[in-house]
Amino acid sequence: MDNARMSHAPTASPPPSPPPSADTVRVWTVTLLAFLVGLFLSGSTMLLFETTRQDSRRQAVSDLTTNAAHDIQEYLNRSISSTYALAAVIRQGNGRIDNFQELAREMLDLYPGLSALQLVPGGIITEIVPLQGNEKAIGLNLLDKSHANTEAVEALRHGSLTLAGPFQLVQGGLALMGRLPVYLKGSDGQKQFWGFTAAMIRLESFFEAVHLQTTLTPDLNYRISRIKPDTGALDVFWSHGAPLERPVSQHIALPNGEWLLSVEPVGGWYAQRVVLGEAALVLLLSSLCALTAYWLVRQPIVLRRMVDERTRELQATNARLQTEVVERRHAEEALQASEEKLRSIFASLTEVILVLDAEGRYLEIAPTSTKRLYLPPDELLGKKIPDLFPKELSDLFITTIGRALASGKTVTVDYALTLDDEEVWFTGNVTPMPGGRVIWSAHDITQRRRAEEERLKLEKQMLHAQKLESLGVLAGGIAHDFNNILTVIVGNTDLALMRLTPDSPVVDNLHRIELAATRASDLAHQMLAYSGKGHFITEELDLNRLVEEMGHMLSVSVSKKSQLVYNLCRPLPAVTADATQIRQVLMNLVINASEAIGDQSGTITVSTGSVECTDSLPGGGWLSDALQPGRYVYVKVSDTGCGMDRDLMAKIFEPFFTTKFTGRGLGMAAVLGIVRGHLGAIRVDSQPGQGSTFTVVLPAEDEPALLQHAAAAPQQTWRGSGTVLLIDDEDTIRALGSDMLGELGFQVVTAADGYEGIEIFRSRNDIVLVLLDLTMPQMDGEQCLMELRRMDPRVRVVMSSGFSEHEVSRKFLGKGISGFVQKPYKLSALREVLSSLDWESARQLR
Repeated sequence: MDNARMSHAPTASPPPSPPPSADTVRVWTVTLLAFLVGLFLSGSTMLLFETTRQDSRRQAVSDLTTNAAHDIQEYLNRSISSTYALAAVIRQGNGRIDNFQELAREMLDLYPGLSALQLVPGGIITEIVPLQGNEKAIGLNLLDKSHANTEAVEALRHGSLTLAGPFQLVQGGLALMGRLPVYLKGSDGQKQFWGFTAAMIRLESFFEAVHLQTTLTPDLNYRISRIKPDTGALDVFWSHGAPLERPVSQHIALPNGEWLLSVEPVGGWYAQRVVLGEAALVLLLSSLCALTAYWLVRQPIVLRRMVDERTRELQATNARLQTEVVERRHAEEALQASEEKLRSIFASLTEVILVLDAEGRYLEIAPTSTKRLYLPPDELLGKKIPDLFPKELSDLFITTIGRALASGKTVTVDYALTLDDEEVWFTGNVTPMPGGRVIWSAHDITQRRRAEEERLKLEKQMLHAQKLESLGVLAGGIAHDFNNILTVIVGNTDLALMRLTPDSPVVDNLHRIELAATRASDLAHQMLAYSGKGHFITEELDLNRLVEEMGHMLSVSVSKKSQLVYNLCRPLPAVTADATQIRQVLMNLVINASEAIGDQSGTITVSTGSVECTDSLPGGGWLSDALQPGRYVYVKVSDTGCGMDRDLMAKIFEPFFTTKFTGRGLGMAAVLGIVRGHLGAIRVDSQPGQGSTFTVVLPAEDEPALLQHAAAAPQQTWRGSGTVLLIDDEDTIRALGSDMLGELGFQVVTAADGYEGIEIFRSRNDIVLVLLDLTMPQMDGEQCLMELRRMDPRVRVVMSSGFSEHEVSRKFLGKGISGFVQKPYKLSALREVLSSLDWESARQLR
């Protein structure tokens, strides 16, 4: 029914547009008249301006022409005055001039544009300076009737200076010749003709000296001309630029004539661009006048037509509005129903839904979202985010709102709020709305965030473990080959020292070799220790006693400006550890603390104590494998040095990373390896400028450590007998072992691998001992031992390896090895191991 009412609503049809009338004719007539008037006025103004400009330009060019003509005349008079100077010298010498050459050269330098001077006594040219190029003129008679010079005859006739030329020179170029007749007083007091003094002026040099190109600027064309005396024709002998049409001229007076200097601007007096610009300006002004008249006359007509058109539109709009009123009422009813539906949906949601403006002001809050709000709704509505939240959070929220409004897209941001003393993480979706507002919907992602952090932590630990394992394999391989080389060095050095007399000059050198090899062995142990797979000789230790015993060594290892302070907790539970390795850990930490203090005064504090571990050690940030619950003993080294930032703290335990110029980067890496090898953990606390604290924890025993007594020294004179089978894949070690065993009284047979050793053992029945290397290609020591035990269960086998005795003994527990010697070994170490065997009950095995 509504549609029926809409279709029958009254509408007004617009009246037809009127046909063109006399208004159009009137508009164009007034426009044409305005154009003509504007053309006349602007054209007259431009004509007056152009006339004034032409007069001003012609006056300027005329001034330049006058200056140039004056300069030419002045310079020309100065140049030809040289003839008067020569005439004065001749009269003074009564017809003689002895120094003409010298005087002429001085005049050539003095007078501008002057190129040559001549003496013409009796009309015959006798001397010319310069002579070069003018030789043919010598002896020429200027008054000879057959080739008499017109200007010379004229000068003689009038008794005054004449100027001949311009004329073409044989050498090229144009020149002028000034000749002055010279008269002397005779004995009777009458004037007698002596001859001429002549001066030649080369025009190129003359005009260059006059600076004609500078006086007459490059935007001017000019010419210099004269009237030939014999023909009366115009002779243009010097010009620049295009031919002249309406020049400005200036006369230049000469002794027997005149020149005419004519000048005109390049392109004429009328500049084409200026004239075109003026014409364009005239047309532009005329067009503006026409447009103004067109607008003024047409505007009332246009307004009347617009009123008529608007009236028709309003009639049509009124008809549409009557229809839209009904449609709007139905739309409002639908909108109200939709709003009720959305409110019901919002009421069922448990997340945070907010409406904010661009400044972060709270406009609306979903009714049921108050459980996860930062503050109650009545404390939020109408307030801005910067007034409610800390600066860092408020900056993040305002920036996110700005990004959403600028991009017109939904922007996602993660943030944390403290709700009921608990950190709760949210992910917020900020969606722009019309009117500079946004909808902020947030979801609680605390559990997901924690799960993600735990996953990243586990991945980081796994990657670190893989890195350590890879480096451990590399370190183990290097240490094995290194120990074989060191065994040869240490053993041969020991044999050489034993065979030399104490006063031998090489004893000191051998002791230095032995010391260097010992240090190299320590370096190999550090490489094994870094991997966490180093093998230690462990015992129960009192950590306090170990620190006190190292007191003197630590005090001499730090700088003189560093003060050592001990804070030892007593009593401490015992720890099962390798004393040498723990000393290395403590020494590295104290030396690093001293270097962090540097040249400043500072304090290094060494503290001990114990801590109980349940699920994890307190404080976090520990570097370790998974720790077992129980009691742990700790040693803590603190300094007041320069401290470290987070980036440096993340790298200090990496192998080969060092901040010292001469460092190797193994000290702290070895510390981490030793601590991990003892099933302990290490933590670093540091801030730039506030010092550092290294805390090492080790598993503790239930009771304090017992005092250990030193073992008795081995016998140094023990000797054995019989045949020993030495099996090793290194030629140098076999040779060294043979020498050492020979020194101990044994006969030696050697084998390069396990297979060869088995064959030799099978073929002989006089072998009383087998010295077997653990790591060999093809058949290693473990496989060879099993085969030897299968052949003879009573075989006596001493194992040799770079690993520690503790590790080897544990690996071969119950497999029948008689003893162990660790590489690199000396003769004394080998004697100690062999002498400890039960040789009293020994008999031939087969």
